[in-house]
Amino acid sequence: MAEDSPLRKALPPELDYISYLTVLEYNLTAEQLPVLHNILQDTTLTANIGWDLVHLLLPLLPESQTCLQDVSRLGNPREVVLKVTELLEGLANLDEAPEDEGDQEELAEEFSELEVQEEKKDQKEKPTAGNTIPSQDVASREATEQNDGSEPQGIPSKVVQFAALIDMLAILHPRIRTKHPSRFLSTSLQAVLPAYATLLKHDDTTETLLTFIKTFAGTKRPKLPPRKSSTQILTQPQAHNTSPSAPDPEGNDEPVAPEEEALQRKLLQSFLTFVTEGYISSLPADDDVVAMSWSSRLRERLHPDKNIPGRRTLCEAFEHDEALHRRDSVIGRMLALSRDLNLSLSDLLQALTSQEEPPSTTDEPDDDLPSSASDVPHSRPGCLYLLCATIASTTLFHAPSSLPTLNVFPTYSSILSTLLSDLSSPSIGTEPPSTIDALLFLGVHILETSGLGKQADDDRVFTDTLRLLSLLSANTPFAPLSSCTRIRTIVSDYPSSKIHWNTAPTKTSKPAPSAG
Repeated sequence: MAEDSPLRKALPPELDYISYLTVLEYNLTAEQLPVLHNILQDTTLTANIGWDLVHLLLPLLPESQTCLQDVSRLGNPREVVLKVTELLEGLANLDEAPEDEGDQEELAEEFSELEVQEEKKDQKEKPTAGNTIPSQDVASREATEQNDGSEPQGIPSKVVQFAALIDMLAILHPRIRTKHPSRFLSTSLQAVLPAYATLLKHDDTTETLLTFIKTFAGTKRPKLPPRKSSTQILTQPQAHNTSPSAPDPEGNDEPVAPEEEALQRKLLQSFLTFVTEGYISSLPADDDVVAMSWSSRLRERLHPDKNIPGRRTLCEAFEHDEALHRRDSVIGRMLALSRDLNLSLSDLLQALTSQEEPPSTTDEPDDDLPSSASDVPHSRPGCLYLLCATIASTTLFHAPSSLPTLNVFPTYSSILSTLLSDLSSPSIGTEPPSTIDALLFLGVHILETSGLGKQADDDRVFTDTLRLLSLLSANTPFAPLSSCTRIRTIVSDYPSSKIHWNTAPTKTSKPAPSAG
C-alpha cells in the first residue's frame, strides 16, 4: 500500500526537489504521514526539502508531530530555524487579524502557503479525499478539528502549533555549528515573545517555554518531581532526543569564543525575564487575590493577629487551591531556571536600580543584532518578579537562601523611580497590579529586615519616595494593595526631625508622628 503512494512514486530523481514539494502540497494527508516519516529518514532529501515542509505539516498536528521532529533532526538547521521563526511571527500576527474576511484571508496566505495552493485548486475542481485541508479562517478550523475528533477538546489549535514550533527550536539550535550561533538564537527569541504574548491565557504555553529554556540551561540541581498539568499538551519536548540528529551541513568545528558564550547566556537570561514579566503580568487580580499576592501573604505571616478568625488566609488559599498553587509552582520553575542560567541577585538589582535606559528591543531583528552581552536588555518588571520570588521563597516558604542586604535608601527608592512614572504623571498607581504587589512586598520586606539604611542624599529623595508610595496607596483600585504601604513606619524612622515636622498630611498619607 505504501509503495503505491504518490509520495513514493514521485521521489527524486523521478522529480526534482521543487517539483516533489508540489506533489507533497497536493497529496499530503494525515493518512500519508507514516509514509512521509519513512521517506524523511533520507538525510539528503530532508536536508533539501525539510525547511519547506514545516508549513505543510503544522495543519496536520498532532499526527504530524513525528514528521516535524524528523525535519528538526535531519533538515538543514539554519534553513529550518528561519522557517520556524517566520511561522512564529505569523502565529503572532493571526491574533491581530481584523474581522474583515478579505484581511483574514490575506493573513492566512502569509502564514500557510498550503492553504493558498488548495484555494487555487478548489477553483478548478471539487476537493477529494486526497486533498489537503481547504482554506478557512482560524476560528472555523479550530471548530472543525474539535468536531471531527482530530484534536482533543480544550486545546486550541494555535496553542498546539506554538508548542510544536518551540519544540522544533529546542532541537534545531543545538545543531547549528557556527562562530556566532547567537545571531540565530537572538532572531528566534525575538519571534517567540510576540507569539507568546497572544497565548498568555493558556498556562501550558508558559510551561512549553520553560522546558525550552531548560534545554539550553542544562541541569545544575536535582530534578523536581513531576507536576500534573491542567491540560494535556501534545508536544513533549523531553522526549525528542531519542533519535540522533544529522550534523550541520554548513557547520564548522571552530570553538565558540568566550564572548559569544556570554552573549548566548545573556540572551537566555533576558528571555527568561521577559517570559516572567509576561506570565505574572497576565495573572488576574480581584478584591481578594492580586496576581501573586506576595505583599498580602507577607503581611499575614508578619501579623497573624490581624487575620480574621474563621476566614481562610491567602497563604492557605495558595497552598490548597489548585489554580493558585500552580502559580507558585510556575514561579518556582522560573526561579530555578534563573539559577541554572547564572542570573544572580546582583544582576537583577543592577537592572532595577540603573538609571540608564536599557537598549531598545523594538528595532528589526536583522538590523540590530546584539554584538555583546551588554547590548542585551533585561525586562525590569521581570527582574523585579524574580527578585521578589527569591525573597518569597525564604520569607513565605522558609527555603534556605542567601538574601542580599537591602535598604530603603538608596536601593528601594531607586527601584521605585525606575519602575514607576514620574511624580508629575497621573498614571502612578495604575501600573499592572502585579507590579504594585511586588513593589509593596519588597518595601515591607526591607522595612522588616533592614530598615531605612543611610539617610537619603537630600530630603527631596525622601519626600519623593514618600509621595510615590502615597500615590500607589491612593490610586490602586485593589484594597489588599492599598493597605500595605507602611508610610507611617518610613516617616517615623527617618532620622531628619525636620521631615518629621514638615511632612504635610495629605489625603493619601497618614499624619507624621511628632518628633519628640
